[in-house]
Amino acid sequence: MNYNILTYIFYFLILLFVVLYVGAVLYKNGRPFLINTFSGNETVADAVNKFLLSGYYLTNIGYTIITLKVWDKVESPIEFANVLSLKVGTIVLTLGIMHCINIISLVAIGKRKKSHHTTNQ
Repeated sequence: MNYNILTYIFYFLILLFVVLYVGAVLYKNGRPFLINTFSGNETVADAVNKFLLSGYYLTNIGYTIITLKVWDKVESPIEFANVLSLKVGTIVLTLGIMHCINIISLVAIGKRKKSHHTTNQ
């Protein structure tokens, strides 16, 4: 049995689900947060939300393709599980870190905008 092909198939199926599901959830649930961050300006919030979603998809597609380059030969069910968990886990962890960085950045922007808004009144 060719475990490499099986690993590729599972890798793509798992990442396809993760990328599409997480992207949709972040896009939907991020909108109110962004509206608050940008002081109720829905136009700017929606634009930033679309930029973030585009960046999310581009990052995932690129990282998924790059990960394929660094792939050992899979010759057993144990290696199948190890390679699959390492590749998927690395991508999910990286996305989590990027998400935290985005949230921290947006909170800082929101605080700066609110403090600037109160000092100008």
